[in-house]
Amino acid sequence: MDYTYLYKHSYQRIDEIQNLLPYDIFISSYVNSQRVQEPADNIQAGQKIWFATEEEGRDLYLSGKDVTFVKANEDYAPITEKLDTLQLSGKSVCVDATGCRGPYLMFLMRCMSMYKINKFDILYTEPTQYRCAENTQFSDFFYEVKQMHGMSGIHTSKDDNDLLIIAAGYDHSRIVEWQPKRKDARKKVLLFGFPAISPGMFQENILRAHEAEAAIETECFKDMDSNIYAPAYDPFVTAQAISEYVEKQNKRAPITNIYLSPLSTKPHALGMACIFYGNMDLIKTLV
Repeated sequence: MDYTYLYKHSYQRIDEIQNLLPYDIFISSYVNSQRVQEPADNIQAGQKIWFATEEEGRDLYLSGKDVTFVKANEDYAPITEKLDTLQLSGKSVCVDATGCRGPYLMFLMRCMSMYKINKFDILYTEPTQYRCAENTQFSDFFYEVKQMHGMSGIHTSKDDNDLLIIAAGYDHSRIVEWQPKRKDARKKVLLFGFPAISPGMFQENILRAHEAEAAIETECFKDMDSNIYAPAYDPFVTAQAISEYVEKQNKRAPITNIYLSPLSTKPHALGMACIFYGNMDLIKTLV
């Protein structure tokens, strides 16, 4: 499958999305940020649905809005219960990925693939830069590294030629925590965002990921050409780059299991999800 044929469009100003045809349903996950609030204010939709934690849900912005509360980690039942009430079959749906936690975003994509919706779009608002460059901290905590809910393929017992692809973001500690889960993978490769979302971000990304070099136990920093590169803002080119890399490695020797770890940008995570859904017989696990 050539993923680059999938449709995408960029907007330079937030008010441009007012010209889109109205959606039946707009879904967003709330964080107190203009990148989340302004798209919701400008997009046209019959219903606007919010998911938020109890703490985030106290924000005055959400007053009077249709909010479903979820826990910060792995609270999928409220999401499915809310989606079931929306009667999504035959409707057009837009999901704003900007504020979504990775596991919830992947779960929403999985759910959308199960409902017979008429149209499904994903919206993402890019940051202009990160506050503290390569030292930016994106979360105060994370719970544990584990397989994403509903994102498991068929794992084979053979593991002599396993492949681990890590979309390396700014948070090198997550790479360090993840590595022991698949430390025996024969080949490990990093996916970097290049071109980056804005100038300087690629160098910042390399600096942070390099701090996890010892944990990764691979030659990926000694031979940078051995890694995968895809625009940090393009899920479809990301999917295509991974697909071509996997195809090339498979020709050298059949891959036993493939593990995808989306630790970088939301578009990279979406690209990995596209690969997973398009190749569930090949991609074994998304974690």
